[in-house]
Amino acid sequence: MRQFSILLVFVVAFGGAAVLYEQESRKVKGVLSQITDLQAKVGDMQAEINRLNAELESVKLAERRRPNLNGIASRVLKNQPTAPVSKPTPAQQQRRGLVAGDVTTATPAIRGRGEPAEDGEWAKPTVDAEAYEPQSAEEDTAVVDPYQ
Repeated sequence: MRQFSILLVFVVAFGGAAVLYEQESRKVKGVLSQITDLQAKVGDMQAEINRLNAELESVKLAERRRPNLNGIASRVLKNQPTAPVSKPTPAQQQRRGLVAGDVTTATPAIRGRGEPAEDGEWAKPTVDAEAYEPQSAEEDTAVVDPYQ
């Protein structure tokens, strides 16, 4: 009987230890799975950070090649001397009249490579419709109206 009671104490002790071990083991497994999930998330975040850093570097490189308008404007403003802006007086505004450059005609600014300096069509003055009809009537060519 004495052996039975010792055996019973051993069984209870080992059983309790096994239950405690199982509970702690489950806790450890849960913590390890959480650590594994967090490591996977950290890896994903690191890949995203690397992608964003590469994109940032490419944008910086593109900005070095082609500066943006804000940068150009700020450079122009920094390099521009600061002179006080004066408004023209009414007398100055009235003196400003019609300037010859306001009414003179100019030849086209864009020319082809092989074109001469004076283009025939542009060098001639414009023709009124009344003057154009008698010229075309002299040719005696029948003009067919495409809309009839």
